[in-house]
Amino acid sequence: MTSPIPDLTPDEWGKLIRRGQRLVGSESATQFDLGDMGLEMVPLPPKGKRLPRKAYKRLADFAEEVGLEFERFEEYRIVAGAWPKENRNKSVCWTVHSILSRHHDRFMMIRNPPVYRKTGQKRWTCDAARRAVGWKTQIPENIEERVRQVQDILDDEEVAVEVIERTMMTRPRVVHRVAEKPHVRETFTRAQTKAIREAHEETKARPEVRKLDEEQEVFTVLGLCSAFASGIGRTLPGLHLAELSEDSKGAIRDGLQRVTAAVDWTEHVLQTGKTDMDRELRRILAGG
Repeated sequence: MTSPIPDLTPDEWGKLIRRGQRLVGSESATQFDLGDMGLEMVPLPPKGKRLPRKAYKRLADFAEEVGLEFERFEEYRIVAGAWPKENRNKSVCWTVHSILSRHHDRFMMIRNPPVYRKTGQKRWTCDAARRAVGWKTQIPENIEERVRQVQDILDDEEVAVEVIERTMMTRPRVVHRVAEKPHVRETFTRAQTKAIREAHEETKARPEVRKLDEEQEVFTVLGLCSAFASGIGRTLPGLHLAELSEDSKGAIRDGLQRVTAAVDWTEHVLQTGKTDMDRELRRILAGG
């Protein structure tokens, strides 16, 4: 059972907002003051230069003495260095200054806040700052931001597969709309073709299938040999080949040459596994 939440009148809500803004403003001032103290102890180095180790030790010692984490104190110092006092905006919280601190147009940006969707007034929020520098927002406001949020959730491949499968089974209208997109159909077709090809190759690699394929190939070649041999055996005794004209005998010899070439080529394939043929062999087998 969930805990009850007290109702607030608009006046009570407004008072809490103003109180919170004063506290955040006070906190921001403190964060900048701490950062300025860090700069007094260790100014920012020139671009491309690094601080000596003793500088970091001084900052770490100070942070420990005053009860701060060194990383947090160092962040205060760097943000303070990015925002000279004359460029800071007291009506904007320290976090927004921090988010914008690496943007080259930050001084102009801080003076030109975007429109806040809830009030229609121009003011900076943390999400507005994240949006301005291209970061992921905590509360998505448009389709692109919602998509990015969902993509983060679906970063795990197993989760993504499960969600897509359930969507396809339970939301046919969504599936239909997605399937109307040509690039989606093309991607799905490629994936399906690849899956079929891989399944076929996997099946062919199975020992029992390889054995069946081998037997089928043997039966095919033996069938051709048997058909020729049995055909000759049945037919030849009833023929009068010696009485044929020389032209007819020549035609039969051409046929025998084709058979001999085919037999020699078959032997070559058995020995080497190569099924290519030169132009002359191709001409003979074609009867040209």
